[in-house]
Amino acid sequence: MKKILLIAIIALTTNFAFAQTTDDGKDIKNVRFGIKITPSLDWYKPDGKILAGNGVAPKIGGGLIIEFRLAKVASVCTGLQIDMAGGKIHYNNGGQTTANANTVSYYYSNSDDKILPFNSSPGSDTSGSYNFYKANTRYQLNDRTYSVSYITIPLTLKLKTKQIGMMTYFGQIGINSSIRWKAKANDVVSNWNTNANTSFTKVDITKDIAPIHETLNIGFGTEMNISGSTSLTFGLNYLLGFTNTVKGTSDYLMKQTNNSSGTGYSLDGLPQNLKSNSVVLTVGVLF
Repeated sequence: MKKILLIAIIALTTNFAFAQTTDDGKDIKNVRFGIKITPSLDWYKPDGKILAGNGVAPKIGGGLIIEFRLAKVASVCTGLQIDMAGGKIHYNNGGQTTANANTVSYYYSNSDDKILPFNSSPGSDTSGSYNFYKANTRYQLNDRTYSVSYITIPLTLKLKTKQIGMMTYFGQIGINSSIRWKAKANDVVSNWNTNANTSFTKVDITKDIAPIHETLNIGFGTEMNISGSTSLTFGLNYLLGFTNTVKGTSDYLMKQTNNSSGTGYSLDGLPQNLKSNSVVLTVGVLF
């Protein structure tokens, strides 16, 4: 994807690096640059019965715009931006001893203030087990708010009307390719042994987020010409994620499945599938 994008940018730059002239003699630029900010409302749509969507999360991003003109009414838009994304998830826990119930939990290191990987083991000897449970606490996870930072390269086709007064209207469609940077979570949990409720903030969950994220980008907007080739641009876009935001099986979250009598259980990494959704407002300047 990166190689294809780089070749496309080089080719477009080579062919459209110079301004052309419109029918009325006005010079226009075939390559335009700009900056933008992108406040958004984000939410996750989970698969399965254990995870449930729990509302929207306001986020913000921004970055650079590069626009290559293909024709009078068509352009290819790309750039480089930092996106803050996320969503809220509720975990439908069925009870620690309820027959056939599922419960989501993790171990938290009291000394390091971080969650531990699912494959962490207290060891086979009695002293190792005692020391592990003394140093770490198991918590049932009830609610989580995700906050994920991405480095994003958008690639969209932009179709515009002719300028009407000071305004030009457009629609666009394309793909946003994002690379995970870092991720944090705010968790609402219950102590596994005492059932006391508490919360953790800014829990590092970077390694439990998928490293690459792809989204469909569709939207519409307008440009308002200020002077020459400089315009204010406003857009409203819908981003639909078509790849899993998180790892398919969590390295940190445990799924406990009780047997039919509730007296025994199996413990595995939590299967998880979260598809992102976002409504994004774009405000920017094109030069």
